[in-house]
Amino acid sequence: MRLAPLDLRRAQFGVVLRGFDRAEVASFLSEAADDFEKAVREADRARQEVGALHDQLEEHRQREATLRDTLLTAQRVSSEVRESAKHEAELLVREARGQADEIVHVARTRCLAVERELADLSDRRSDAECSLEDVIATLRNALDVVKRPDRERSADTDAIREDHSRPATAAGGPVRLNERPTVRPIAAAAPGSSA
Repeated sequence: MRLAPLDLRRAQFGVVLRGFDRAEVASFLSEAADDFEKAVREADRARQEVGALHDQLEEHRQREATLRDTLLTAQRVSSEVRESAKHEAELLVREARGQADEIVHVARTRCLAVERELADLSDRRSDAECSLEDVIATLRNALDVVKRPDRERSADTDAIREDHSRPATAAGGPVRLNERPTVRPIAAAAPGSSA
């Protein structure tokens, strides 16, 4: 049977001969009831504190679980972000290398084209220089002829005329200026003869 402080205060005992002093027993029971009531109150208060501490402990455990989950999620996300960044960086490097190779290829192709064009221009220049040198030599010769005294010119003219008046040495020989080639008639072939 559980006793309450009130039970101690209301407790009554039978009277017997040679029993205890009633006043002392009542005083003792009153003090015991007070102490017991105080102990019950402290036990209730302690129970409430334990309940509050239990609630706080549960709250802390939930926070700890949340923090643990958050930490694990953050680590997973961090790992995923790191892997994604690494993959993206590899793609960027690969793309940059491809573009660099393409740029180098285009530059080499252009360089070769420019070198070919320079060689072609150099050849054209050489050809033009040779042509100009030939033209200059021809013009110098013509100028020399023009500058010669009239006597020499007339001697040259006479020599040219003399050369033109000579007949060709052989059929199909050289034809001189102002000279008409000799035309020989073709003899008609006799009937029945083979040509």
